Amino acid sequence: MLSRTAEHLFWMARHTARAEHLARLLEANWQLSMLRPEANDGWLAVLSIAGITDAWRLAHHDVTAREVIAFMSADAANPSSIASSLGFARENARAVRGWASAELWETLNATWLDLRRLIAERAFEHDTQAFFEWIKARSHLVRGVQFAAPVQDEAFDFLRLGSAIERADHMARLAEAHAELFVAHAELFEARAESFVAHAEPFEARAQAFDWHRLNALLNAANAGDAWRRIHRDALDPARAAALLLQCAEWPGSLAASLDEVRRIVVRLRNPQSAPIERLALQLCEEMRHAPLANERPQALRGWLLALIARINELARRLGRDLVRPALPEAVAAAA
Repeated sequence: MLSRTAEHLFWMARHTARAEHLARLLEANWQLSMLRPEANDGWLAVLSIAGITDAWRLAHHDVTAREVIAFMSADAANPSSIASSLGFARENARAVRGWASAELWETLNATWLDLRRLIAERAFEHDTQAFFEWIKARSHLVRGVQFAAPVQDEAFDFLRLGSAIERADHMARLAEAHAELFVAHAELFEARAESFVAHAEPFEARAQAFDWHRLNALLNAANAGDAWRRIHRDALDPARAAALLLQCAEWPGSLAASLDEVRRIVVRLRNPQSAPIERLALQLCEEMRHAPLANERPQALRGWLLALIARINELARRLGRDLVRPALPEAVAAAA
C-alpha cells in the first residue's frame, strides 16, 4: 500500500472518532449543566481536554455553555471542533476514493452536507440534545462502513489504528481533566461505605460522599455507562470508575484496551523502522497495569496522567512518521 493512502486512512479514522468523542463530551457536560447551571468548571474541562484553553482565552472573556458548544461544534476556525473534524475526515476520504468503497465516500459526504445545513440552522442551539445524538449516529454509521471492509488487510489495520490511538488519547485527557474526582473523594467514600450499609442510608446520602452527577456525566462522556452496569451492577464509586476507564481489559473503550489494540496492530504492520514504536507501545501497556489509582493525591494522579498523555502523543507522532508514512530506504531514495 502507498504510504500516502495509509496516511489518509489513518487520519480519516482519527477525525471520525474525534467528532464522536467531542459530541459525547459536550452532550454529557450540557446535561450536567442543566442540573448545575451556575457551575462553569465542566466547560473549562471540555476546553482542557480538547487542548484549546489558551486559544479560547485569546478570543473570549467568559466561559458559558452557549459559547463553548458553538465553538466546539460549529466553529470552522477551531481545528478541534466537530465541524472541522468531520471536514478533515471527508477530505481524507476524498483523497482515497480510488481505494475506499463508494458507500464510505457517500456516507461521509452526506454527513458533511447535512452537518453544514444543521450548522446554518444553528441546530446545536435550538435542539442541542438532538444535534449531539445525530452526530453520534452518523459517526457510528461512518465507522460501521469503514470497518465493513471486504478484506481485512493493511488498509483495515490503518483504519483501526487511527481509531485506537485517538480513543487512547481522548480517554487519557478525559481522566486527567477529572483526576480529583477519582482521588479526592475515594477515601471519604470508602470510610463511609460501612456506615451506609449498616444504617441503610438512602441513595441520596451515599451520593453526598462524592460528586455523583459529575461522575455519571464522565461515564456518559466516555460511553462507559452500559459497561459499568454490565460489569459492576452496583452504585457508582470513584475508585472502580477510574479502574474501568483506565485499566479494564474487558471493556474495549478503556485506555489499557486501546493501547493494547495499538500495540497489536503495530506488530502486524511492522516494518524495518517500527521497532522503537513497538517498544514504546509495550511500555505504555505495562505502565497501565501499575497506574497509581489507589492511595494517591489528586496532584500525583494528574501528574502521572499528564506524563502519560505526552508519551501517547509521542507514540502517535512516531506512528505517523515511521509506520504510516515511513521514510524511503536509502537505496530506494537514491534510485528515485
